[in-house]
Amino acid sequence: MGKDKTVTRTFRISEGAFNALQDEAKRQKISMNTLVNQVILSYANFDRYVKKFHLLKISRPTFKKVLEAAPEDAIIQAGKAAGSDVPRFFILAKAGGLSLQGVLDHLRDLGDYGNLYEYEETTQDRRRTITLGHELGPKGTLFIAHYVQAVFENIQMSPTFTLGDNSITIEL
Repeated sequence: MGKDKTVTRTFRISEGAFNALQDEAKRQKISMNTLVNQVILSYANFDRYVKKFHLLKISRPTFKKVLEAAPEDAIIQAGKAAGSDVPRFFILAKAGGLSLQGVLDHLRDLGDYGNLYEYEETTQDRRRTITLGHELGPKGTLFIAHYVQAVFENIQMSPTFTLGDNSITIEL
């Protein structure tokens, strides 16, 4: 991914928002400029679509508890259903069409901005491997794997999945 050209703009923000950003930048040991850019990118690449599709943000521990309370077959069905509809519209709204790149961008965004998992991607000998590491346990793996499988079905792809207790490896 190439580096985007930057632009200089001036904005007015509330003092409370400024103080919160300043405190967070200090906590993360990054510049205020870097933090503000991250916040704006999160909105531009993810949060504005989250609002459009009425998605909700819940903590990982809460989601894990919901998954642990459900039977495996219900988790599989929920993953398939969740991966077949909303991501399709999400990708279309963001990219304008369905493609492998749109699917990969969506999966990367779920990691980067949705905090569902850690997304890692490598390419070796023209074979792309994606690893999704998470903290949701085996039932989380089931949900995410069936979600991702349904997302790939939107572009008529059937990658190979290897499931671990807290990870999913996808071979393209």
